[in-house]
Amino acid sequence: MPRIRTVKPEFWEDELLGVMPRDARLLFIATFNMADDEGILRWTPAYIKAQAFMYDDDLGPKEVDQLMRCLTDTGLVFPYVGGVARQQMAVVVNFRKHQRINRPQKSKLPPPSTGTWQVREMYARRDGWVCQLCGGEIPRRLVANDDHNLWIDHIRPVPAGGTDHPSNVRAAHRVCSRSRGATSDEEGFIPPAGLAGIEDSLNESVNRSLNDPVKESHAPSTFDASDDTDGEFSSMNHSLTEGKGKEGNREGKGTPPTPRQSSGSPTVEQTGERAIEDRMTDAFLDRYARGNAYNARQVRKVIADTLANGTASDELWRALERLGSLSKPVSAGTLQFAFSELRQAQNASNVIALPSGQTLTGTDAKVAGWMAVAEQLRQEGDPA
Repeated sequence: MPRIRTVKPEFWEDELLGVMPRDARLLFIATFNMADDEGILRWTPAYIKAQAFMYDDDLGPKEVDQLMRCLTDTGLVFPYVGGVARQQMAVVVNFRKHQRINRPQKSKLPPPSTGTWQVREMYARRDGWVCQLCGGEIPRRLVANDDHNLWIDHIRPVPAGGTDHPSNVRAAHRVCSRSRGATSDEEGFIPPAGLAGIEDSLNESVNRSLNDPVKESHAPSTFDASDDTDGEFSSMNHSLTEGKGKEGNREGKGTPPTPRQSSGSPTVEQTGERAIEDRMTDAFLDRYARGNAYNARQVRKVIADTLANGTASDELWRALERLGSLSKPVSAGTLQFAFSELRQAQNASNVIALPSGQTLTGTDAKVAGWMAVAEQLRQEGDPA
């Protein structure tokens, strides 16, 4: 049954949504109405067509399927197959962050199984890779100390009747979830001793991201959603998915870390081992991925296309640093914005004010002379 929902003002200003097709943006708004109070909805082209585009004869199931892929490709919607009937479902990832639900009703639709890594990663991205119990950062790659790895904590424990529905699950360190056990939130939570050495685990995770090639853990989903275990998930960091406004971060504890600031140009040089676009992608993710959810495949594609157009690698890196420092998405459009800012700053720095009374020489003198002649001719041409 369709439900009354709200749309935040930030929706219309969001840059990632702005580059999506207009019908895809309309479909995203429609998912708010089609989803239940957990943000879950049926996800088949025929159903979406009947619900959102019933009067649009120019949009058939094939065209609707392409619009659906736009939403899953940007990480706004996570597709999965669930339930005994193996239904094709989807969940609006940050539904509870930009919808305020009064008197929520129990969902009748099957949730995604938290037993798969893809689903756990989706919830970790939703929660900013921050443990919702201790407020510390969660390693994005599996590390040797299993206590520090990602785990899904059930707010109402499963033995007490809790389910896998999105409102009842949250990202946590494995040791924190185990330490909380079956206690309720009201009893408080004390970070366990097993968190000792978490900084070493975070560094290990970052090093693995740097040393390994671009892997599927950064990549978007295949979005065929043939099974709970199929595909990968990646969401973009922007105002809508991060839940700007008064509702933002209401359900989670702790504040997602801010991206690391650049302290100088990295060593991103062409070597015989790996292409420069791969090295630049890894360097960018290492420096700015924390607190954001950049898609490595998209970042690499934008970098490769920009280099292929003849842009110097040092100029491209300065533009990437600018985007990373502002937590902006990496796209052709945002790169043009960064290039424009950098070039304006460079042009402004090339303007040198002359001391008062200093005589102009060379080209400056010639330009000043011709300007004076033009002004004299203009004055002679004006009527008395």
